[in-house]
Amino acid sequence: MNINDYITRQESIINSCSLIASYNLNIDRKADEIAFISGFIEFRNGSILDFKEFIEKTDKGIGKYKYAYNYRKGSNNLFRYDNAPDPRAKNIKTFPCHKHLEDGNIIESKHLELSDIINEIENLFISEHKE
Repeated sequence: MNINDYITRQESIINSCSLIASYNLNIDRKADEIAFISGFIEFRNGSILDFKEFIEKTDKGIGKYKYAYNYRKGSNNLFRYDNAPDPRAKNIKTFPCHKHLEDGNIIESKHLELSDIINEIENLFISEHKE
């Protein structure tokens, strides 16, 4: 997979979710095999997922060196996944990968893809409408 294939796949993932009202994707090509992708996804309930990924094509596929996915509604941050070397997360087993919860706690997290985050948000929508 090359950078263009990766970007096409990300757009396909976004376009396949019926809960998404709109999105903006910014691609900053640093070189043929390196890109910084950022943007936001607005969901039908007004919530927004801001995201950024610093990726590079490697012999093994696409390497994601930095990422952050921040899900919010208004000024209320609902959760954030990232792999920034946050000193408050250094004792977490999955460091530097971690998840910030709405209450301010930080928990373990695996290395995630945009599709994982969208799936989590879809599950939140389903939970909200069951109640």
